[in-house]
Amino acid sequence: MLLLASACKDEEPPPADETETTYWQHVAPIFFNSCVGCHTEGGIAPFRLDNYEDARTWAQASAAAVAARTMPPWLMTSDGSCGDFRNSPALTQEQIDTIAAWADADAPEGEPRDDLEPMALPTLESGLDLQTPDFVPEAQGGPLAAFDEYRCFLLEPGLDRDQFITGYEITAGNPKLVHHVIAMPIDLDAESWVGDGSTNREVIEKLDGESPDRIGWPCFSSAGDGVAAPQQPVTWAPGMGAVKYPEGTGVRLRESDVVVVQVHYNLHDGPGNTESDSTQVRLRLADEVEREGVFMLVDLFIDSMFSEKPDSIAPGQADARYEWEVAIGEWLTADLGLDRLEVHGMFPHMHERGTKWRASLVTDTDEQCIGDVQRWDFGWQFYYFYDQLPIIDKNSRLKVTCQYDTRADKEPITPGWGTQNEMCLAGLFVVPPK
Repeated sequence: MLLLASACKDEEPPPADETETTYWQHVAPIFFNSCVGCHTEGGIAPFRLDNYEDARTWAQASAAAVAARTMPPWLMTSDGSCGDFRNSPALTQEQIDTIAAWADADAPEGEPRDDLEPMALPTLESGLDLQTPDFVPEAQGGPLAAFDEYRCFLLEPGLDRDQFITGYEITAGNPKLVHHVIAMPIDLDAESWVGDGSTNREVIEKLDGESPDRIGWPCFSSAGDGVAAPQQPVTWAPGMGAVKYPEGTGVRLRESDVVVVQVHYNLHDGPGNTESDSTQVRLRLADEVEREGVFMLVDLFIDSMFSEKPDSIAPGQADARYEWEVAIGEWLTADLGLDRLEVHGMFPHMHERGTKWRASLVTDTDEQCIGDVQRWDFGWQFYYFYDQLPIIDKNSRLKVTCQYDTRADKEPITPGWGTQNEMCLAGLFVVPPK
């Protein structure tokens, strides 16, 4: 931060070097703690911030990105006004102002130092390791994936009994390609979400058959268009490190389940990539847990697909909206036989047209905001875990409002899993109270 000279007449102004905001003394500590996990040689980001020369080149762009709070990537409002989340990498206003002051001063270097190290990320010492196959991604093309590929892989965990996922760690084989990873238990014999009675196995076989010369299948949405994936207990983006569920909680992984891993590859250097990736998913498993939690996905816009007349979103609008409300307290407490549930995590989800997203727990007398995204970015998808746990009781209703930019559309936008469709989804990690 710029320091203000004293207004007292009898005091000398401080030397110029004490008022100057420099890279090494002021900005580099912020970058190393919050940005260098991606912005380093071989990282997913397209430029480096771990040395002065590169950082100076990108000083104004960095200042603009942090001021807009698009970087570091963390979509949830984290100022305490709408949910209290743990492990937020969001910068403080003071840090944002420091970067702005440095950029506006023509990014002075300061005194070089070699004592800075990127923030150490949490790790898991052991677990069940699943490995995606060695795969060379290809940009899928088009306005929604000009430099991206979303690919799903089916992995066999080989369990001889039901176990519980209590945490996970993702190790990208090629960090400069892997933008995010989602892993989901899938029952292959369960009915799919296609709506024609087909099973997950049949849908996956069809999707896989569309590119017989390449491993896996395309999957912009979850485990692929129409695959029933009711839980997403593993969501990862660069810089997260290992994720450990709240003590004593876990999510069941059945002996018969397979694990489908979605990898979003970002080819930021453009089409024609020849490098490959093989990413490791480490699951921390336990034979039993005190409280079995559920990662659930709720989207009444998607549910309308199965009605006689599905809902739609109006085209040609800068701020088209869809809002739904459901008696989630009655629903969950009836299903689980409990009067109260703790909400430990939240997963917002829309597609490319999304701009804002907000979720609240509503009763007849109160409305509690539990999640607010002011700048939706389809490319950065996280599960957000709470420090202060919202409570669902039998009177609670869940209200979700999604906003979209549909100015490029001529026809109403229908619900669906593909990126040409839209979603208005809230994922919840709910756990019975102690």
